[in-house]
Formats: sequence, structure tokens, C-alpha cells
Amino acid sequence: MTAPTSKRKRVAKPPEERRKDILDASVEVFLRKGIADAKIEEITELAGVSKGTFYLYFKTKEEAAAAAWERHLDVFAEVGEAILGDTDVPIDIRLVDAMESLCRFSLSHADIHRALYDAAGAEQVKIAANERLIRLIGDAVGSGVEAGDLRCAHPEMMARALYHGFCGAVTDAVTGFVPIDHDEVIQAAAEMTRATFGLS
Repeated sequence: MTAPTSKRKRVAKPPEERRKDILDASVEVFLRKGIADAKIEEITELAGVSKGTFYLYFKTKEEAAAAAWERHLDVFAEVGEAILGDTDVPIDIRLVDAMESLCRFSLSHADIHRALYDAAGAEQVKIAANERLIRLIGDAVGSGVEAGDLRCAHPEMMARALYHGFCGAVTDAVTGFVPIDHDEVIQAAAEMTRATFGLS
């Protein structure tokens, strides 16, 4: 007589938690194998769900990759939002801290950037996150000007120039096409911020 095989018991979870599990597993598989070579079965096994459950949330692995990329950039934008929105901290410190922190986040998650950037709609999602942060920086600078703490004739345009300069340097570092020291990128982001807004 053979012993009965034990089946893993599935745990009922709220939909948002289940979706997060699937996205977390998707990212892990995409990091290992790339989107093209990843199998949905690998994602579902890691997430502890059936293929049917996967399809309740995503039509394809590419759709899961796009959702993971969007989530990644939401977290990225929230880093800047939390720092810039803390009005108890002086504006000069907030601006420098925000640029250093955004830079640090991007560099420490370079593997996710490389794995997910080719996902469907990735460029549009990146543009939306960029515009959100440029607006936040511009608004923070504008408030600093109104309070007399900063001098800047064109807050949003200066925010745009600063942000895209930082993005270009970070992208070079993330892709690895150009050998760039990560600590130097972070230090340069702080220096650029101080120079752009005349901070001490």
C-alpha cells in the first residue's frame, strides 16, 4: 500500500496580496531568465498559485512584466514624493536628499531596470513617472522661491534640466555601457542640485 501524496494546501489571500505575490515571483523569474525565456509555469510555481489564478490577473507574462515595471517606477516616484513633501525639512536639504535618494534607488535596482525595461509600454510609464517627479521638484522649488529661501526664475524648467541630466548619467551607469562609479553619480547628483539652485 502506497502512502498518500501530500498536496500543498493553497492559502486564501486577498486579491491585492495575491497579485503582489505573482508580481514578486514574475520579477524574480524575469531577473533570472529574462522576459522572453521566462515560463508562466515558473512564475506560478514560485508564487504558489495555479496557472488559472495567474490568468485572473494577467493575460500574458508580458502583461505581468509591464505591471511589474509600473509598480517599480511608482515606488521610485514615491521616494522623491516622500522627501520633497516633508515641509518640516528645509528646502535646500530636501532637494539634495531627493536627488541623491532617487539616484541611489535607481542604481541599487539596476537589475530590475535592465530586466523589465523592454516590457510593453515601458517608455510611456517611465515618461509618466519622470513628469510626476519633475512637477514635484518644480513645485518644491516654486514654494522655496515664494518663501524667499531660493532664487530661481524658472523653477519647472530648471527642475526639468536637472532631472534629465541626472537621468542621463544614471541610465549610463545602469546599462553598464559606460563604466561609471555609482558613488560618483550620487555625489554628482548632489553637486548638480546645489549648483542648479545656488544652494550652499
